[in-house]
Amino acid sequence: MSFVSPPRPERRRPRHFRKTVTGAALTLGLGAAALAPIQSASSAPLPEAVDGVYTVLGQSWGVSATEAKSRLDAEHAKTAALETVQAQLAKASKSAGAGLDGAFFDSARRLVVNVHTTQAAETARANGLSPRTVARGEKALTALQTKAQAIIDRSGSTQVQQVGTDLPSDQLRIILQPGEQSAKTVALVKQLKALPGVAVSTNTTTLSMTADVIGGQIMDLVPGTNCSLGFSGTRNGSDNVMLSAGHCVEGNPMVQNRSGVRLGVGVASRFRTGSPSVDMGLMDIDSNNVGRGYIDNRNGQTTRVTGSSKAPVGSTICKAGNTTGWTCGTIQQYNLTVNYGGAGGSVTRTSGLARSTVCTEGGDSGGAYISGTVAQGMTSGGPSDGHDCGFNQGGNATGSYSFYQPVVDAANYYGVTLTRG
Repeated sequence: MSFVSPPRPERRRPRHFRKTVTGAALTLGLGAAALAPIQSASSAPLPEAVDGVYTVLGQSWGVSATEAKSRLDAEHAKTAALETVQAQLAKASKSAGAGLDGAFFDSARRLVVNVHTTQAAETARANGLSPRTVARGEKALTALQTKAQAIIDRSGSTQVQQVGTDLPSDQLRIILQPGEQSAKTVALVKQLKALPGVAVSTNTTTLSMTADVIGGQIMDLVPGTNCSLGFSGTRNGSDNVMLSAGHCVEGNPMVQNRSGVRLGVGVASRFRTGSPSVDMGLMDIDSNNVGRGYIDNRNGQTTRVTGSSKAPVGSTICKAGNTTGWTCGTIQQYNLTVNYGGAGGSVTRTSGLARSTVCTEGGDSGGAYISGTVAQGMTSGGPSDGHDCGFNQGGNATGSYSFYQPVVDAANYYGVTLTRG
């Protein structure tokens, strides 16, 4: 039997399980997860950047992918015409008021442009745009926003939720937090409404920071340490969750991203320190966050998730993790039982794991393993022998190995359908 130590975080150090196995110690890959890009020739090629775009647009618009492409191409053509008009007007006149003053697509997909002169209107119309004359326009609204914000700052009110220009209505819209207005807010609203072009309203809900939940990125645990995010999915048709290594969510920690924005909370784990375990777990994604159907390759690229499987032994597999980024190798074994040694001499027997030649380090736990675009599993652990995988080394990060929890088994156990990209 092999003895492995559980999660080794990069920053905060939780429990360390250390035992010797044929002269080497193994560690659970607990810690942060950063996204790693596909950089190795051994990894599957990335999908085209436009892959699926027109299909998704067509579905949302109720048209075919071909029609969706035509619509999007038409928008791009009008945007190009807008740039042409701006250049023509700038060349024809040195007057600031002779140009365009804001533009937007209306419900009929016309590109409407604000104008203040006949020349601007004629030039816009000649290029297929829809000119209109307005009282203010983008420049005046921007100046009005600066003025209104200064008034808000001086008022002492803490109930202003949003301030922003609205080109279609040619107004500055100011939205307040829901609830009863304080005396300071009442006085502020009176001042704001006295400004021409300002519209004040009250929202019915509060706001919270929203984050994308993307496999391979950091999974900051509170309290505890750092892991890496795994695969997003749904349960019962709508409950957004993320499959993770069980030791990452043991104790149901609150989960944040690298910016400290809350992503969700651990809700289930089959990992119990010191007891027979399976290293699978579940994080519930907060309703204001979005679980994405792709993983971050850590080099500005992403890989779609198109399905899940247990690829044959010997298959090429890559992993995105926070500590080592994108590393690749091959699948060696399935259904392993590994003993993770812990603090105080405890041993956690962990079954159902797969082994690969993918290099990982502490902080990679929970990170996404993928073969091409097909999900394979989440990092569990690896040897604690001082090896250095480097970062984003792809198939060049050799000389080590790692264990992972097959995603198919975890998804089946928790009844999760993976989110696809």
